[in-house]
Amino acid sequence: MKKFILGLLCGAVLAASTAVYASDEIRATLFPVKMKFNGEVRDTGSRFAILNYDGHTYVPLRFMAENLGAGAVYDAEARTVSVVSEPKNASDAQKKIWAATYRLERGMEAKDVKSVLGEPSFLTLIDSSKQQLWRYDFGASAGYSSGGLSADADGLSRGDLEGQLFIRWNAGGQVDRYELWTAKKAADGTRSVSSFTVYPDGSTSGSAAAN
Repeated sequence: MKKFILGLLCGAVLAASTAVYASDEIRATLFPVKMKFNGEVRDTGSRFAILNYDGHTYVPLRFMAENLGAGAVYDAEARTVSVVSEPKNASDAQKKIWAATYRLERGMEAKDVKSVLGEPSFLTLIDSSKQQLWRYDFGASAGYSSGGLSADADGLSRGDLEGQLFIRWNAGGQVDRYELWTAKKAADGTRSVSSFTVYPDGSTSGSAAAN
């Protein structure tokens, strides 16, 4: 088995979605083992690696969460990993917002994104960088069309839609950066707009959407 060196185990669980810095190193080996969930074999694919260290098996938390009907997100500022189950009694739009929050990650390919979120509402090339950009409009009202490459904060505030997601792709056809905008309705009927961005280096800003 190939040798694999990683920093102190903190960041391995989210399949390298955020860089980890540590003075200590752990030497582990890639572990070519099959994973079964309720008797069904699930392929880890190229996104995840299973490791063996000191007789213990280390499986990416995101892979485990997704195959158990949940998702995971890492808050770098709070140094907290949140595992959240898929909402059962929610609208389709809210389920898509949940999936964008807890199942989308950098490095995913188009087929993986579509399996989670379906077809994008709009796609184009950004002239300045030639990067492909996908936009998803979640919970949009009939006939909605913003036509923009940036978030429609006014439309979110009015309730024209519940969320918007923008995905930028690298030259290799993988998710490079994404930005999720959502609106939350308060008891008095007002709607507050918030955003959560994951950058190409894995850093984040804003707050992950609540389910």
